[in-house]
Amino acid sequence: MINRTSDRLFELDVFRGLAALGVVFFHYTSQYSTLFQHSPEVKYYFGMGRHGVEVFFLLSGFVILITLERTKSCWDFIIKRFARLYPAYWVAIALTFIIVAIAKLPGQQVSLWEALGNLTMMQEFFGIPHVDPVYWTLKVEICFYIIMLVIYQLRLLKHVEAVMTGWLFLALFYSLKTYLARWGVDGIFSPGVEETTSLFFNFPVLDYNVIQMGMTEGTASIQGIRDLFREVLIIKYAHLFVAGLILYRVKQYGFSVRRGLILLVCILAQRVAYSWETSWETTVYVAVFIGLLYLAIQGYLSFINLKPLIFLGTVSYTIYLIHQNIGYVIIRQFYQYNINPNFSIIFAICVSITLATLITFWVEQPANEWIRKKYKEYQSKAAKIA
Repeated sequence: MINRTSDRLFELDVFRGLAALGVVFFHYTSQYSTLFQHSPEVKYYFGMGRHGVEVFFLLSGFVILITLERTKSCWDFIIKRFARLYPAYWVAIALTFIIVAIAKLPGQQVSLWEALGNLTMMQEFFGIPHVDPVYWTLKVEICFYIIMLVIYQLRLLKHVEAVMTGWLFLALFYSLKTYLARWGVDGIFSPGVEETTSLFFNFPVLDYNVIQMGMTEGTASIQGIRDLFREVLIIKYAHLFVAGLILYRVKQYGFSVRRGLILLVCILAQRVAYSWETSWETTVYVAVFIGLLYLAIQGYLSFINLKPLIFLGTVSYTIYLIHQNIGYVIIRQFYQYNINPNFSIIFAICVSITLATLITFWVEQPANEWIRKKYKEYQSKAAKIA
């Protein structure tokens, strides 16, 4: 167990690591079976692992103010986020693209130009397929950073709870339109509230032909702008980021009835935002995640701060980036040699963690430090010139 020597919440690392591992188990069991079909030898599936992404969004909302409180300028934030996210991501793209191309993984191959389009992290806006389907969450994270950067630039951080509450209710309104339309309450709101959903995760997908400039159809243009608005404001996931941010404010200033009510709305918003669900399962999961994060900031979960779990949290970002399609290739290859699929799943997990460890310590962290160092040197030179 780790002894606390600072205000750092190691529980966040543990949550992040366990969430990443849950996503991996989900993809290697339930999702693999959906796409390629497991043999009857695989007895255990981990469908709940798909909810790991909700944990990621909650944690991002929690830590964003920590980042912004240390930020000195807009460029300071952008450079540091770039240094943290992109180097490992680019390596993951290269490895995944090469391995999937060699293995000819059905349904997951992309062209070289499409792979290059993935380098932006914003490929989904332009209808470019992902090198690995898990990359969809990165666009959501980037949009959240943009929203928070705008709040920072407008000097609204001191009013951040009010702004977040407004964002939450705006998102709730838009989600409610879709929810009511999907469940048969047609004609109450404007048409076109249904969203296109992806095969894998049921998230909104924009058609590049709809949002591009120079369209001749006015209605398509209006719908495209509306869809773009929904995407940039990450309407479907706003409540998760807001919940994380409010929990950080609880850590800073304590619990209040107002903050408690906002958290309750965030929990209920999950049911509306995930309107394709026929049960309250995901809502219960989000309530549990919020409850666990609250217990962590109150100091009740320090017993989970075990070094292996914290290490898993350290490499969780790269585990997430590298695991899915490469793992599918491994499992499919093992099937061809009649190797027990349960062993192949375990082996694929070990490979993912190993690759993630190498990328984290040989690429992500050194590149992060190098970029930050060069940025500081640039700032020093600019200050001397000024």
